[in-house]
Amino acid sequence: MVDASISEQSKRLKRIRIVARLVKWIATLSLFVTLTVGIGLTFVFFFPEGPAWSIEETIWVGEGERALSSIPFAQRSILAVLLVVNFVLALGIIGALRSVCRHFESGDYFSPQALENVFSLGAWMISFAVFDMASDPVGIMVATLDYPEVERVIDVSLDGGEIFTMILGALMLLFGWIFREAALLAEENRQIV
Repeated sequence: MVDASISEQSKRLKRIRIVARLVKWIATLSLFVTLTVGIGLTFVFFFPEGPAWSIEETIWVGEGERALSSIPFAQRSILAVLLVVNFVLALGIIGALRSVCRHFESGDYFSPQALENVFSLGAWMISFAVFDMASDPVGIMVATLDYPEVERVIDVSLDGGEIFTMILGALMLLFGWIFREAALLAEENRQIV
């Protein structure tokens, strides 16, 4: 009976380690892809009529599209800063997920650093969702600053992805706190015995 229970536990732990390893490597690949895309898009914002592409790059402004090349450089620079911050927050989420999986892969489920990484993942996710909600109307407003005052657009919207990311981030924060308390209680019990 005890051997079967240990065998089942060993299988579960092995499965956790395999999935954590897989997610860690997917996150690692995602880090490089996201960084490359972020650098490329930032470059396009600064040089929308670059030599490597012949299509006219556009962004959504309110109900329609606007060519990036028609936006003055100062406004494109502000939009590029918003884009860079968005990508940095996305990279933070992916990096925190990678760190969590790195700990889980090694069987380190309840160390203070592993639990701090779970908490950090939640904080990155909430930060990303809040910034995404705030940057959409700001970006649209910046993109139309050179329009006459009556044609400027501010478009405030909230979509399901932002809400989902915020809720998932809050859950990760909560799990981080709960697991931290569980680890502290387990340590107290070990010291008493």
